[in-house]
Amino acid sequence: MTKTKKKNIHKPLVVAGYSLFVLLVVATLISTTIPFGLLLFNPRVLHINVAVTVISLTIGAILPVLIGYIIGGQSIKTKSKLSHHFTGVLFGLLAYWIMMAISLHMWLPSEVTEGSRNAGILLLNIIPSIGVAIAAAVISIAHVRSRHAKKDIIEYKPFSVLLVAAIIGLPLSSLVQNVIVHNFGIHSFVPIAMVAVLGLISYATLHKTKLSRYEKVTWSAVSLSVLFVAMFVMPQLVFAFSNYVIPMSTMEQQALLSVISFFMAITTWFAYWLKQVRALL
Repeated sequence: MTKTKKKNIHKPLVVAGYSLFVLLVVATLISTTIPFGLLLFNPRVLHINVAVTVISLTIGAILPVLIGYIIGGQSIKTKSKLSHHFTGVLFGLLAYWIMMAISLHMWLPSEVTEGSRNAGILLLNIIPSIGVAIAAAVISIAHVRSRHAKKDIIEYKPFSVLLVAAIIGLPLSSLVQNVIVHNFGIHSFVPIAMVAVLGLISYATLHKTKLSRYEKVTWSAVSLSVLFVAMFVMPQLVFAFSNYVIPMSTMEQQALLSVISFFMAITTWFAYWLKQVRALL
């Protein structure tokens, strides 16, 4: 990669990654963990069902990204703590795409879901974490054993190829799935159109940098990942808080909240990418 100040390259993504993870934890706590946890004090509910539900949903939301971060942080041979954080965040972004892909296409036999509700919901929320752990471990071990072990993971082609493939593959597989289940319409093209348009915008903003074409594609994938994670986190956060302020919101209020969360995600991404592009100049 073109020589630049590594601290400047790493810091924007580390700050953005940590911030989004904290917001994800807060959103999960106030939307899922706390409300379901309070049900444990209700003597009229089945406490085992409530306990399994709150644990499963909390794990399903937080664990995949956390696993990716932890494994990723150990995949580079360097004494720089910032480099470890940077690598961990990159793996966390990859974990998001893997988690979404598995969740979208996961299928459990009816014997499992009908035989035990608790087993079904637990498996549905645990399997994505297992998938992330396997993929992250394979990439991490391969990187540590390669001659690129002391370089940033973003320079390691198997990682960048997997990240780009996941970003393109998820909306494409969603489109194919809509065709198969005969739920095909203009809405089916929205995810892949967003990836294409926003990916091109990210790539175009790097035109003043001295990065190679391959490096620009990789950084554009990172940009898209931050944006989609922000669009995943912000609605949860906004609606979680709104439920405490407006317990019975109208459809108009919900539409307004959706718009607010969308602009929050776009603003978060824009602030990050602006700093990241400046760091890469």
